[in-house]
Amino acid sequence: MGDQRNVILLTVDSLRLDYCGYADDSSGSMPTLERLADEGLAFENAIATGPATHESATTFMTGSHAVERPGSTELTKAQMRTHIQSHLRSQRTIAEQLSAAGYDTAGFTANPWTSSHFGFDAGFDRFEDFMDEDLSSGLIEGGKPDNSIRYALVQALNWWQGQDMFMSWETYYDEMASWLESADEPYFMWSFLVDPHLPYIPGDEYRSRSRVMTYLANMWMYAGRPDWFDERFRAALLDAYEDTVRHTDAFLSQLLDDLDEMDEDPLIVIHADHGELFGEHGRYGHGGYPHEDLARVPLVVANGPTDTVTEPFSLRRLPELVSTLAAGGDYEALTDPWVVARNRNPTTCVRGANWKYGRTHTGEERLRALPGEEPLENEELRAIGRQLVDDWEEAKSERERILGAVDDLPIADKV
Repeated sequence: MGDQRNVILLTVDSLRLDYCGYADDSSGSMPTLERLADEGLAFENAIATGPATHESATTFMTGSHAVERPGSTELTKAQMRTHIQSHLRSQRTIAEQLSAAGYDTAGFTANPWTSSHFGFDAGFDRFEDFMDEDLSSGLIEGGKPDNSIRYALVQALNWWQGQDMFMSWETYYDEMASWLESADEPYFMWSFLVDPHLPYIPGDEYRSRSRVMTYLANMWMYAGRPDWFDERFRAALLDAYEDTVRHTDAFLSQLLDDLDEMDEDPLIVIHADHGELFGEHGRYGHGGYPHEDLARVPLVVANGPTDTVTEPFSLRRLPELVSTLAAGGDYEALTDPWVVARNRNPTTCVRGANWKYGRTHTGEERLRALPGEEPLENEELRAIGRQLVDDWEEAKSERERILGAVDDLPIADKV
């Protein structure tokens, strides 16, 4: 195993590409990440496979889009949990692949959507999702509760405990660093940071607004953004988000310093699961239609090749990228002329280098020019997009048919 690199995979929840600085002349909120991009392998058109964690993480951890069973677009939270568990069990995750190759593996996640409740612990020798100490875990059963009152109670408990989306990276950093010091080589560590996820509550050291204004801006967003003080609260909300992004960059800086002290030089892969909206298309947060600000995400590899990749790269191919780079292989073959993003409505989007075609479950079509997503009138390109979606949907239907046939078999025949 001497030719296998140690690997650290860092997933950051809700991190917008235009706050990372390396892909355009935008906010320099992440100087450490920007330096790693300049010195390493930077993907300028990495595309998340879905606009929310449960749609993206299931794919970037397995390399396969989740197969939908009939009626699975209207799932209860318990059914969604079963659906995600089924997908993860039917695929080999990054951790399982590397574990089989002899890696010592560990996972640390503060996001309940990637907890052991859903089966994300598969393949990890050590897995920490911090749900055992979470007083709200029984209320959500690994996902957002259906009842709004219960959801408010969950958020209040999380805030009080500093759990789930209120869990800063400092809370469990020492556990990660301790594991890195003791891990056998080659090792693979996955960490899922949630600091930029809503609500946007930066640590005191990074907060640029008063604590009261920060809380009021978040309350304004959750209250449906009433007209009063609209621009003032939106500005404060954007500042709070940028503060959480700077806070996340501090994690990278701390990790790099500690790795230097350990005399470690692992391959470090940094990416977001999806982006975030701040009034674009009339929406805040994430989920829903795979708009460009949600689909286009940062992806940077440090301590590996040095290059800038402009072709579309789907996070579906993240397991291939990790295993290829860990073995010193050629990453250039992993880009595609077009990639697919999809939500659970379902809406399927095909994204090329400078265009995007989307089709909803009702048949509504959208053709957009990138990067600004302006409406595009090009019937030839529309026909190409339509054919690509048709082909993708046909292949997906065949996978669904096979999986349905397996579900109908007696247990003894399945095994």
